[in-house]
Amino acid sequence: MTLISWMVLLVIIGVIAMGVIRLFPIYLEHMSVTSSMNSLQSDQALRGASQPEVRNALMRRMDVNDVDRVKSEHITIQRDGNVYRVNVAYEVVVPFIHNVSFLVTFDDTVEVGTR
Repeated sequence: MTLISWMVLLVIIGVIAMGVIRLFPIYLEHMSVTSSMNSLQSDQALRGASQPEVRNALMRRMDVNDVDRVKSEHITIQRDGNVYRVNVAYEVVVPFIHNVSFLVTFDDTVEVGTR
């Protein structure tokens, strides 16, 4: 390989590495969001809880897990028979290079039993 082809290869590898470095914290935080949501399913204290209590329990778990990008308005809770469907939907825009950004969309749902 010539020097020019090595430089092109290094630039391509550098751009990919920079993208991974920019996106890794977002996906790491999303893992905390899903872990907080999954812990709602196994929480026996939420049996018979109201919608605001479920929302507050989820927000407390996210505070403990240091989740900053999910706000209360991103959480929707709907009652469906004997379960609450807790949905967290949010988007994150990450600047990449100059005027190029990544838009990452997350939409997760869990069911929390009420009885």
